Amino acid sequence: MTRIAAVLVVVASCVSGQSFEVASIRPHVQSPSGAGTGRVGLSVSGSRLTVENLSLSGLITYAYDLKDYQVLGLPGWAESDRYDVSAKAEGDGELTRDSARPMMQTLLAERFQLKVHRGTKDTPVYELVIAKNGPKFKESKPEAQSTLSLRSGKGALMTVTKGSMAQLANQFSNRNGVDRPVLDKTGLTGGYDYKLAWSEPSATNADADVVSIFTAIQDQLGLKLEKATAPIEILIIDSAAKPSEN
Repeated sequence: MTRIAAVLVVVASCVSGQSFEVASIRPHVQSPSGAGTGRVGLSVSGSRLTVENLSLSGLITYAYDLKDYQVLGLPGWAESDRYDVSAKAEGDGELTRDSARPMMQTLLAERFQLKVHRGTKDTPVYELVIAKNGPKFKESKPEAQSTLSLRSGKGALMTVTKGSMAQLANQFSNRNGVDRPVLDKTGLTGGYDYKLAWSEPSATNADADVVSIFTAIQDQLGLKLEKATAPIEILIIDSAAKPSEN
């Protein structure tokens, strides 16, 4: 049986310095052809935040710094309806994606009438652990810059410089062929250089040189993904309403 424990009720309200001075939210207008969802983006520049073509679900995961699987109870339209947001913080100070998050929380409470509470849920996960013979990668040089590139085609190739194990776990949480959240349990706290090549989930055994992500992580990195159950922080949506155009 799934266990969900509510641990904190979040009452969203305007707090000094935690709200935008002005903000506009409008339904995103699709291209005349109606093909696809179009460009999607969120950016900050100076004291302004601009969002293009994001759903309420996307706005929530950004505002609360969560993954999709950590948000429960969304109404159907919260995934399908798309919005553009233009907002400005008070004064001329520089916004960052992180400093704008609490302001977005307040905006969602005001315009979407969003009410939420936090909790934990026992969830099937994979734990990223060190395999029997130890890691097969080295720690980055102190002067190295953190980079990640991902090339896909018949197979995928990820090249990382000065990457953390938490970053690696996040890269495969409910994506790239892994069907559960991944938690870093390696105990490795540095930055590391490595390459990882694996077959796309669409590959079949009939394809040559099929390498699952599970095999790739063990053979190429000396790590393992082990099944486990763990309490995961979640955000439960109590209520939400479509905003009026403004």
